[in-house]
Amino acid sequence: MDEYDEALARYDRVIELLPESAEAHNNRAIILNKMKRHAEALVSFGKAIALTPRHAELYNNRGVALQDIGRLEDALADYDKAIELKPAYANAHTNRGAILATLGRYYSALASCNQAIELTPDSTEAHNNRGVALQGMGRYDEALASYDQALTLTPDCVEAHSNRGAALRELARVDEALTSCDRAISLRPGYADAYHTRGVCLLNKGDLEQAESMFLRALELKPDFPDAVFELTCIRKYESIDHPDVKNIRSLLRKPRASLFERDCLYFSLGKIYDDCGHYDEAFACYRLANQMRNRFVSYDPVKVAELTNSIIEVFSKELLAQPFEFAPDKPSPLFIVGMPRSGTTLIAQILSNHHGIGTAGELPTILDFLPQLPRLIGNGAPYPETARHLTPLIIAGLRNEYLIRLRRDAGSAVSRVIDKHPFNFRHLGLIAMLFPKARIIHCTRHPLDTGLSNYFQRFRLSYDYSFDLRNIGHFYGEYARIMEHWRRVLPSALIEVSYEDVITNTEQIVRKTLDSLGLEWDGRCLAPHTNPSTVYTASKWQVRQPIYRESVGRWRHYEKHLTSLKEMLQLGQRC
Repeated sequence: MDEYDEALARYDRVIELLPESAEAHNNRAIILNKMKRHAEALVSFGKAIALTPRHAELYNNRGVALQDIGRLEDALADYDKAIELKPAYANAHTNRGAILATLGRYYSALASCNQAIELTPDSTEAHNNRGVALQGMGRYDEALASYDQALTLTPDCVEAHSNRGAALRELARVDEALTSCDRAISLRPGYADAYHTRGVCLLNKGDLEQAESMFLRALELKPDFPDAVFELTCIRKYESIDHPDVKNIRSLLRKPRASLFERDCLYFSLGKIYDDCGHYDEAFACYRLANQMRNRFVSYDPVKVAELTNSIIEVFSKELLAQPFEFAPDKPSPLFIVGMPRSGTTLIAQILSNHHGIGTAGELPTILDFLPQLPRLIGNGAPYPETARHLTPLIIAGLRNEYLIRLRRDAGSAVSRVIDKHPFNFRHLGLIAMLFPKARIIHCTRHPLDTGLSNYFQRFRLSYDYSFDLRNIGHFYGEYARIMEHWRRVLPSALIEVSYEDVITNTEQIVRKTLDSLGLEWDGRCLAPHTNPSTVYTASKWQVRQPIYRESVGRWRHYEKHLTSLKEMLQLGQRC
C-alpha cells in the first residue's frame, strides 16, 4: 500500500520479538530499499544472510538493492550466488540478464534471459530484458519481437512500451517509436526513460526545441539521469564554463557509487561543454576519462582486424570482380556513401538527399546482416569473405532483391536513387559490386587526425570497439585506408572521392561535380542541407541541422599535444 513508514515500524517490532528471524530482516531491508535508505537496507540484508546463508532469495533481493545504487558487479555476484544455491531460480536469471545488459555483456545477458524464459515462459520482465540484450547487440527486429511478446503478456508494461520505442527508432521507424513512447507516458506520466527516448526521436526528426523540452522533463523526473544530461549538452551551444549545467554534472559525478556507464556519460557531456568554451586541455581530460571507462567494456583485437582486411583483399581480387554478374537494369541502383565514421558521410547524405531525385534510407545494416547468412546460403560452411567465391547467380539475385526491398521501404518510388550511408560498408565494397555492378559509391575522406579525434570525442555504442583508445583508432584507420586503396585498384567502377574539407570550403563546386558524376542535374536545395526534412539517426543528428560551418576543419590543432599516440599509429610527423 506504499505506507512504508508504518510497514517499517511493524517490522522493527517483529525483530524486537524475533531477532533471529531472517524473513523479518529481509522484509525490513526491502522496505528500506523502497524508501531509498539503501545503506540501512544492505545492513538488514546482511543480517538476514548471516542468519540463513543458504537462502537464495536473500542474495537475489540484496542484488536488487546493490543494483539500485550502482554497485553492479556486487549485484551480479549476488545473483550468481542465488543461482548457485537455486539453479532453477527464474527471477535471479532475469535479474542477472538485466544487469549483464547494463554492463554491456549482451551475449551473456541474452543467455540468462533465455534461461529465465525457459523456466517461466510467461515472465513479462524476462521477455523485456531479453529485448534489451538483443537491442544492445544491434538485433533490433528480434528485440522488437521480445518487447511485443512482453506486451502480449502484460499490455500495460510501461518499460516494454518505452523500450519498444527505442527499438523502433533504431529501425528507422521513428513515428511508430513516438507512438510507443506516448503510450508509455500515458500509462506512467512520471516515467523519465520514455521522455528521453521521445526526445531522441524528435532530435532525429530535427525538432530540436521539442527534443530539448523532453530531455528537460526527463531530468525533472529523474535529476540524476545521465543519458538525458548527455543529449541535452549535445544540442546546446555553451559559451561559459560557469553555465549551471557544469555545476550539475560535477555534482552528479560526486554521487557515491555512480556506475561506470553513468560516469562516462557525464564526462563525455562535460568534455563537450569545455570544448565549446575553448578550454581544450580540460575538455581532453574529460574525454580521456570517459573513454578509459568505456574501453573497459570492449576488447579491440588489432590482429583479427588486420586478418579480416587481409582476407578481404585476397578474396576480392580484380579477376573475381571482373566476372560478369547478372543485374536487373530496370531497377535503380542504390547510392552507397562510405568512409570512416565521422568523416562527413552524414553531411554528404543530407546534401545529396535534398536533391529532388535522391532519397535516403540512412545507415542500413542490411549488407552487414547478409554476411552471417552467406555460409548457410552457399551450404559449404565457408566463412565470409571466402563465401564470396561461391555465390551463384540465384543467391546474388535473392540478396539483391531483399536489399532493394529494404532500401525502398522508407524512400518510396518517386526518386531515382536512394542512399545507403552505412560507413562500415567500406569493408564490403567487393560484395556490393557483385550485387550491384552499376551502383555508384561515394567515398568520404577527412584529415585523419580530425577523423580520429572526432571518433574519440563521440560516445559511440560499444560495437565501435576501436573508438575508445587513440592507438586503436589509429590502427583501425590504417586498416580502413589499406582496404580503400585496394578497392581503388580492383573495383570495376571508379569511386567518387569527396573530401570533407573541400565540401566545407567549396561547397557548390564539389556538389556540382558530384551530381555530374551521378548524371543528375543541379538542384539548389543541395546547398542548404540543414533544411532537409529527412530523419537522421547518426551521431551527427545535431550538427547536420545547422548551416554548413567551418569550425570542425582543423579542430585537431587545439588538441595536438594530446595526440602523440594517434600520430604514431597513423605514421604522421610531429606537425601535419
